Amino acid sequence: MLRKFIATLTTAIAVSAPAIALAQPPSPPEIVHKVDRGVRRTVTNLDRKLRHTTHRTRHGVRYATHRNVRAYCNDGRVHIGRTRTSACASHGGIR
Repeated sequence: MLRKFIATLTTAIAVSAPAIALAQPPSPPEIVHKVDRGVRRTVTNLDRKLRHTTHRTRHGVRYATHRNVRAYCNDGRVHIGRTRTSACASHGGIR
């Protein structure tokens, strides 16, 4: 009976030992590595979003400064140009 109890106890210890080893908290270098990776991902995403936003802003400013104007010309149609005069330059002038 005692021999059976000891065998069962040693088997239980042997089986649960790897599970106990896996359940230990991470070591400090592992924690630092995980935090570093998280910070790197956050900074990368922030940088990507800032670059995307500034690109859109520059494009918007460029579009706002280079507006096109529609003008009704003497040939009876509407033409587009930077100014009303340039839009109707080869269409008989502005009506």
